[in-house]
Amino acid sequence: MKTEKHLNLSAYDNVEKLINFSESSFIKYCDEKLESCFKHIQFIKKNIVNHNDSWSGKICEIGSGNSKLLYRLEKESLLSEGIGYEISSSRYKFAEKFKSYANCYKVTNINKNIFDALPPKNFDIVLAVDIVIQLIAPLNKNSEKDIMKWINQCLKPGGFVILELWDFEHILQQLELFQNKLKIWEDLPKSDPWEFILASISKDKNNDDIIWEKVFLKRNSQDRSKFINILRPYSRKQISIKLEENGFESIKIFNKWFSDGDTEQGEYVVMAQKKR
Repeated sequence: MKTEKHLNLSAYDNVEKLINFSESSFIKYCDEKLESCFKHIQFIKKNIVNHNDSWSGKICEIGSGNSKLLYRLEKESLLSEGIGYEISSSRYKFAEKFKSYANCYKVTNINKNIFDALPPKNFDIVLAVDIVIQLIAPLNKNSEKDIMKWINQCLKPGGFVILELWDFEHILQQLELFQNKLKIWEDLPKSDPWEFILASISKDKNNDDIIWEKVFLKRNSQDRSKFINILRPYSRKQISIKLEENGFESIKIFNKWFSDGDTEQGEYVVMAQKKR
């Protein structure tokens, strides 16, 4: 029997489509994306590279999107081999063109569901930023445990996982206040072909997950794009327990990457090591 594809697996199908960019807007957009990774670079230097005699520069990213972070790591001479897994074909194609523009060729982009790929071995870092773990966990009843196992297998003993998560505490409080329905407007940078986002947020009636529906409105046009995510909230305590249960230690929680205000309200960063 054919099973329905989970919403999170198709949500980003048409994100960063090259057809929506002119050559000049593509360049400006890529430059801004590379610049936005400054905070990640400083975090990785300070907390891992500068204190690691066994550093080899092998870095894997889950949900790599346009691969901006991997390219910036290569430009900073922190990466000797990079692999980025991205399920969206449009984002994969964007990342491949971005690779040529950035002149970064130590990164391999793979357009595949992470669970359809064998984990590479002996990597220094696995990155899962921009709440990607919270998109993977709701896929099915085993996804949460499976992704932790996949990350563990990818890392060398003593290797690091870095997660960026959102506790959603403030959102959950607002949902309760506004009878389980919330709408949020957000402006996008001028380099983005989409001008505004209207997010409609509610709580899943069957569990504690959050349903996040986004409508993108195109700049100087009536065109729109829509997708829905199911997101799994994690408190700092909850994610620490999950990591401990799956073979990680030395778990540290950070409320910022590098400087005050470089994360949204409720966002935090987790760093943990695979047991040696």
